[in-house]
Amino acid sequence: MEEFQCKTTIYSGPGAVSTLAGMGGQRLMLVTDPFFMKNGTAQRIAQTAKCAQVEYFDKVQPDPSVELAAEGTARLKEFAPDLLVALGGGSAMDTAKAIACMLDVDGDIIAYCKGQIKPIRRSNLLFAIPTTCGTGSESTDIGVVLDREANYKYIFANPFAGPDVAILDPVLLTALSPSMIAATAMDAFSHSAEAYTCKAANVMMEPLALASMEMIVKHLPAAMKEPGNLEELEQLLIASCMAGQAFTQVGLHLGHAIAHGVGVYGHVHHGTACALVLPYALSSVSEVIPDRIARIGKILGAEIQAQAAPKEIGRIVSDSLQSFNRSIGIGRLSDYGVTEEQLDSMAEYAIHEGGTQGNSFRPSPKAEVVEYLKSIL
Repeated sequence: MEEFQCKTTIYSGPGAVSTLAGMGGQRLMLVTDPFFMKNGTAQRIAQTAKCAQVEYFDKVQPDPSVELAAEGTARLKEFAPDLLVALGGGSAMDTAKAIACMLDVDGDIIAYCKGQIKPIRRSNLLFAIPTTCGTGSESTDIGVVLDREANYKYIFANPFAGPDVAILDPVLLTALSPSMIAATAMDAFSHSAEAYTCKAANVMMEPLALASMEMIVKHLPAAMKEPGNLEELEQLLIASCMAGQAFTQVGLHLGHAIAHGVGVYGHVHHGTACALVLPYALSSVSEVIPDRIARIGKILGAEIQAQAAPKEIGRIVSDSLQSFNRSIGIGRLSDYGVTEEQLDSMAEYAIHEGGTQGNSFRPSPKAEVVEYLKSIL
């Protein structure tokens, strides 16, 4: 049996943040990072909502920790807002989702992630306003928090984590650098590519996955060339949201397992890590699902002969994806400070991330992952 759910209302277009004004509510808590407080964006968003009282939780950092989620939850329970708004990239949205899930339950976020406690309701509305074109988190019920003590990223998924409203306003992306546009968009491309090639893939999410990959390949180079182009940025925002919907239905696989290890031990931006390891994630399953891998290759402009063997298809698509990465400025692991001594830990992390590894047609042995990481060092 197949299932498809999308409980989020999505507004898109330049000036879409104005929809906040009609959402009602008297008490708003805005979850964001110091950058958006300093440049005034957070305050402008809050003013748009026209709420009588506003509380800012502006401590979001990359890879939000369980401690940050706990602090935010305490602030949320004390302030008791009717609107909770996440403004930022994936880290802000993950933080807000974790806070929202813990509002009406006792316990900590790790216990929640392990399934030891379960939210049964959410007593406020959750809005998500992305400022990057990568995570797609604005319309998914999935989030990630980091346990710094255990050096492990916990993935949580629950209907109460899904935003009620997503606002895709490309005006908020105009300050992104070309390199950040590339990194975040390749996170979205990885979401769709992995969803399309995972064991749980189904016919209902395939159009979203394929269309979003096509949109990213078409619009990413143009958006990087002209970072303030609202039309190109809006297309990337929509593609990211579509990719988020694709993977929230069926999950991800090996690419994200390895990317999480690269992020935890190498502190490489998540989208960049995804772009670097996706060629291996796709080629590793080409002998099981060659037609799907070939379809991604065609989106990338790869020339694949009709008689090409499955393994050869994997090699061609891997090469094409690495070439696309280079064309948008994504280099090698060493360019981001990764050393050979870290590779073993990254691979060890990847093979033990059961949720994503288990969704791969071919879970990879540690030695093979290490060898690939060496090849892109």
